[in-house]
Amino acid sequence: MTRYIFIVLLIISSFVKSNQFIHGVDISMLKQVEDNGGYFYENGIQIDPIQIFKDKGVNTARIKIWHTPTLNYNNLESVLEIADRAKNAGLDLLLDFHYSDTWADPSSQTKPLAWENLTFDILCDSVQQYSHHVITKLKDQNTLPKYVQIGNETDCGLLWPDGYVCDESNNDSQWNKLGQLFAHAIDGINGALDNQDTLEIISHVSSGGNWFFSNLVSQGIELDILSISYYPMWHGTFTDLIQNINDLGNELQKSVLIAETAYPFTLGWNDNTNNIVGLETQLLEDYEATENGQFLFLHDLITLVGENNFGLGICYWAPDWISTEQFGSPWENQALFDFDGELLDAISAFESPSVKIEKFDNLIFSNIYNYPNPFNVNTTIKYDLPKDEFVTIKVYDMLGNFVCRLIHKNQNSGHQSLQWDANNNKGHPVSAGVYLYNIEAGNIRETKKMILLK
Repeated sequence: MTRYIFIVLLIISSFVKSNQFIHGVDISMLKQVEDNGGYFYENGIQIDPIQIFKDKGVNTARIKIWHTPTLNYNNLESVLEIADRAKNAGLDLLLDFHYSDTWADPSSQTKPLAWENLTFDILCDSVQQYSHHVITKLKDQNTLPKYVQIGNETDCGLLWPDGYVCDESNNDSQWNKLGQLFAHAIDGINGALDNQDTLEIISHVSSGGNWFFSNLVSQGIELDILSISYYPMWHGTFTDLIQNINDLGNELQKSVLIAETAYPFTLGWNDNTNNIVGLETQLLEDYEATENGQFLFLHDLITLVGENNFGLGICYWAPDWISTEQFGSPWENQALFDFDGELLDAISAFESPSVKIEKFDNLIFSNIYNYPNPFNVNTTIKYDLPKDEFVTIKVYDMLGNFVCRLIHKNQNSGHQSLQWDANNNKGHPVSAGVYLYNIEAGNIRETKKMILLK
């Protein structure tokens, strides 16, 4: 199996509001696991998983909230409890409103039973009052979220059928209704804040998102962060992911968060609940379903997102959903604890220094990236040149050895691009590996990384 060695580079971006790269975990299942006999260990010693996440480099806890679930989990009472634990451990909070009594995802956005027969105007008012109430309760116990997500994987909208916008409902009237639902949710959230309070609004789809976010923004909805999920079995390769992030970032000029991701440490099982991932065909090429494969996946994902101009961070979904005798788990082989509750090595992927996203007014380059990255044979390097300048681009391997020079000439200001063909590298094909391309113009020099997979 190929293992890639990564370095952390400075990312230049002028649109990102937050300098903190999100190292997140979704701990929405934790209370239910613990109440059903789940215990967690590091080197055989029982631990608090929230504290160990913090100690290992996690900075954000994502928590979902359902309106009135059948069981006493993921409701406001349990969310307040787990939010208090996370805040006391020093974690920022990301609250995920599902606006449902149960799971909300691309295939299901069922209204809470309490709202089922409301007129649209009263539904909007209920969304606003409910959102206001939840944020007020969190603020009152000193656990105001830093991020609030409006809906979960809302590829076709939320609160169906009122907020459904796919198929025959992809029309101005339905988009207007969805916009009103989002606006009332945001008004309710912001209405609970004092002048000194700040939080950022997130919208989340499973993947893609240009169509959805563009239409939503056209309704006057102001979003701070765009978010997508990334599960290889559904959403493709790392190359597909980076293309998705770049497409969103370039079109909407917003930062992009991977709100959900996970990877298996085994294809085996520990209970009689069918696991969601259990086949070799569901795996990402070059990443085995082993403890080391899980570590490599998470490490490489964090690095790729961190090095992307628009990448804001990742949240690992349900790292704590281990199985117990009383409570089965379809996620047990994708948790960050093994079948005995022992902490896995993948957690160390969060320990690398946080990637800082900063703006420098005096840099001559902006929006530097190559696509695709990783790539098999060809990749296109793109960058913006604010003024006419003599530009040199050289490629080096990870040992610092010179590989080739791609350009050495005067260029005019504006958007520039050139292609590197690794198979036709001036008669000297290069092998798979990690390479650095160095761009120089005047006294300014920038270095970026690219990965050749062939």
